[in-house]
Amino acid sequence: MIISQIHNSYNSLTTTEKRIASYILKYPKEVVHMSAKKLAAECKTVASAVDRTCKSLGKAGFAELKIELAVDLGGRDKNENHLPFAKDDTPQTVLNKVFSSGINTLKSTQQMLDFDNMLSITNIITSAKRVYIFGVGTSAIIATDAAYRFSELGIQAYAYTDFSQMNIMAKYMEKGDVALCVSHSGNTKVMIDSMRSAKAAGAATIGLTSFSKSHLAKECDKTIIVYADEKNYPVEAVSARIAQMCVVDALMMMIASVKYDDFTKYTTLRNQVYEEIRYQ
Repeated sequence: MIISQIHNSYNSLTTTEKRIASYILKYPKEVVHMSAKKLAAECKTVASAVDRTCKSLGKAGFAELKIELAVDLGGRDKNENHLPFAKDDTPQTVLNKVFSSGINTLKSTQQMLDFDNMLSITNIITSAKRVYIFGVGTSAIIATDAAYRFSELGIQAYAYTDFSQMNIMAKYMEKGDVALCVSHSGNTKVMIDSMRSAKAAGAATIGLTSFSKSHLAKECDKTIIVYADEKNYPVEAVSARIAQMCVVDALMMMIASVKYDDFTKYTTLRNQVYEEIRYQ
């Protein structure tokens, strides 16, 4: 879990803290057996900087970080099949583990979110001419849901989940448009290429990903980082989808609060449509 926390918190660290964090991520097995003084020397800094880095990551000190790092490494060795449960777990245990992981992901994501960043993104989307949302694979579901949610607020929002169509639409964008890319890894080539095309066309770019050091995070004007439970879901961080969807809902409600009077009008129209398509 600490490895995921370092990835997700990386952008909020100071320059020195980032240097220490990068070393931990690169040499985790070696760091487990190091003293704070030794790690500081390897990172060309002082031991107190190591302690500050640990506290920035929410740990009491270097000893606690090393314990969690050792647990992470041990968990990865045992979890070679990339499943969030053990072979002898009962179905009830599996169910409880999945829900616990989802709850932990939401709590961790909430703690990580930068409110000022979320508010800035809210204002960007609110004032956009059009919002193009890109997502492939499991992210396609989030992209489609986001387009639907924003459309309910009267925003011209469109979801694109086809590889070739993304880059084409990105090139058609213009100043005043917004490109929102949803990608767990943040390293899917077509997504990065689309963001570059959108930016070149003059659009504002926003990334929703699990990794602050990803290509997507580096390319976008604004980025929202959600917590990725790599320990329990080493391949695709299934629980990250829950956090991504919650972020979309949060953005929708924040936009609605900014456009309160319009929101009331749109919800009334939406409810009228629902009444027409549902049995009473």
